[in-house]
Amino acid sequence: MGAPHLSVLLVSWNTREQTRQCLESLAATADADLDYEVVAVDNGSSDGSAEMLADQPRVRLIRKQHNTGFAAAVNQAYRRANGQLILLLNSDVRFHPGALTRMIDYLRERPDVAGVSPLYLNPDGTFQQHYVQQPSFAATIALVTALRRLPGFRQALHRFQMRGEDFSKPRQLASGSCMLLRRAVLGQQSVFDEAFPVYWNDAVLARQLDQAGHELWMIPDAVVTHSRGASCRLLGPTIRYRHLLGSLVGYLRMTQPRHRMVAFRAALLADHLVKRLFGKPVQLGLSDLLAALRGDVGPLPDGDTRDWVVVFSQARWSVDGHSAVLGQLAANQRLLFVDPPARRPRWRCEVTPIGSAAWRAVAPTALPLGGSLPLVNWINRRIAASALRGWLDRQAGARLLRLDDERARPVLGRLGEDEVLPAGAPRPLERSGRG
Repeated sequence: MGAPHLSVLLVSWNTREQTRQCLESLAATADADLDYEVVAVDNGSSDGSAEMLADQPRVRLIRKQHNTGFAAAVNQAYRRANGQLILLLNSDVRFHPGALTRMIDYLRERPDVAGVSPLYLNPDGTFQQHYVQQPSFAATIALVTALRRLPGFRQALHRFQMRGEDFSKPRQLASGSCMLLRRAVLGQQSVFDEAFPVYWNDAVLARQLDQAGHELWMIPDAVVTHSRGASCRLLGPTIRYRHLLGSLVGYLRMTQPRHRMVAFRAALLADHLVKRLFGKPVQLGLSDLLAALRGDVGPLPDGDTRDWVVVFSQARWSVDGHSAVLGQLAANQRLLFVDPPARRPRWRCEVTPIGSAAWRAVAPTALPLGGSLPLVNWINRRIAASALRGWLDRQAGARLLRLDDERARPVLGRLGEDEVLPAGAPRPLERSGRG
């Protein structure tokens, strides 16, 4: 049996249903006579993704015990692949009819083109602006600081994000979420630079191909739906942003002179200090920020990646009074129940498990009488939120904030939450995004 014409490289990390839908759409869009294989790497999922992949036709599964990152998993799949064409495919992509055939035909018609990507739509059918250019130095600063509000930086950021551009005709650009490449333009052992485990690896690849004289194109008549964000979302905001910023620093080292690196770090530190001075939320604590500015992205999480539903309540936790809250959790959620401030000052933050799906938090109380004095309550809640964020920053999983106590509104934005849920029952959220 000869080598297949196409090898699909797919990475999975706790996105079982999205991965299943992706594979189903792939099978539906592939022509009957297309000889293809799927080389899938499961990065230590805990949601049954590996078992689902093991039962799929055409899938050659590489099952790993730990999460080694997206780039390393793609490279491992690539070394097992045999196809003449290589499709880099995220688990949150679903093909529309004929999309894959059109991409393959485009490479056949254009031997001068090294790779091709489709047009992206959001799940609601609207156009998704998922394309960027190689960033200018001003754009990288605007991307991660409040300087984006200044006209010059804002314009640089918009050029990088290609806002207002015309995507109704083929354009010379591509996206790593779904990119079909000729194997001949890639290295023998790797696709991505593993120094960029999650973010910016596709930008580095595009830059390397461009420097070698290879063209990457987007074609609007090949269409996919792209949900965005599931596996990356599970990292939690602190881990996610440290990887984003640390990898951006690595990219700048490759593309910018040393004096600009000094200016970039100074801008990030100044932005952080000004936000802290005015009580604004910051993405990272100072130690994580300094590590990221050195290019240190930190470890990737393993184990439990369920979403955190963080509930600030008017009453302290009791089994009889709050047992119904546990029953309202979805399968992909766990509860962090936060007691209201104590009547007397206390300085310790204690988080204790309540079974396998919930934790109770008793946060610090700086000042007494918080229940009756609004200013004191505001201070206590802000201090409590800072302490809890320190605990959550060491955990994986998205943060969904629910306020059952209206007096807890000072915590908004202080936990680095992904979403604010309405008071009442936590609702299950569909996960979607990069493996």
